[in-house]
Amino acid sequence: MSHTPEGAHRAAKPVEAAETTSEGASLGLSIVLFLVLFLAFIGGLYVMSLMTPVLFLVGLGIVLLSLCGAFTLVPRFLT
Repeated sequence: MSHTPEGAHRAAKPVEAAETTSEGASLGLSIVLFLVLFLAFIGGLYVMSLMTPVLFLVGLGIVLLSLCGAFTLVPRFLT
């Protein structure tokens, strides 16, 4: 005699809405976001390399903003 959990005999309902995928973002928007964030990151690294404390902090801010944009803003815009 096997024990079955309560409700195990109910028929499973088809889940159609959960299997849909998003259409994605346009190629142009993806390229523009990539270029802006990548160039900001590279620019921040360049400013950090100018070897003054103020410019190092400015470059660090640029780098952190570009990384924040890459990991928080891009998923919002591209989904």
